Amino acid sequence: MRFRTKAAIMAAFAGPAIAGLILTGAGPANAAVTTANTPHASSDPFLGFCSPYNLERWDLRGYNTVDVTLGTTPYTYAVHFNQRGSCLSGWLTDTNIPNGPQTGPIHGYVFRNYVRFSFTYTYTGETQGTRTYTGTISRWGGVSGTWSDSTDSSSGTWSLAHGVRRACPSFFPWFGFFEFGNGCPVPFPYYFYY
Repeated sequence: MRFRTKAAIMAAFAGPAIAGLILTGAGPANAAVTTANTPHASSDPFLGFCSPYNLERWDLRGYNTVDVTLGTTPYTYAVHFNQRGSCLSGWLTDTNIPNGPQTGPIHGYVFRNYVRFSFTYTYTGETQGTRTYTGTISRWGGVSGTWSDSTDSSSGTWSLAHGVRRACPSFFPWFGFFEFGNGCPVPFPYYFYY
């Protein structure tokens, strides 16, 4: 009876330990080791915390389209996301900027099912404002939310035209359980996933 109890306890700990060894690349043949997860600083998703070492649930990397509404008028912006852990970067193109660069950098972060990024635009050589996009990611990968502009206090809704994918392949478990699960490294470290 004692042996069965010990075996059950050891089996419960073996799965996460083996998954941890796989993810961190522990072993004599591996020269590049992934750094362990750095926990998020707060339960508030919009404090601006970002770490390239965080495990994440969603992978936003790649080209997409931001569909924006201002009142009843729709606008469409091309966007390209780069993601490293919870840190977002990339660029956004706004063809409605008449006298300044129409393409500029974006910066932001992902936290579980929350996403936030900002685009600072210029007009006639001066910084005019920052447009901030805040949203949530549905369980199917759809991204939507609200945006606001620091210059004229305008705001509206936005969504990504194409859904985002899970950071973990379907065969790979999230680290953690239920809503506390952190996910996987972004980018995922195994070439066959892409």
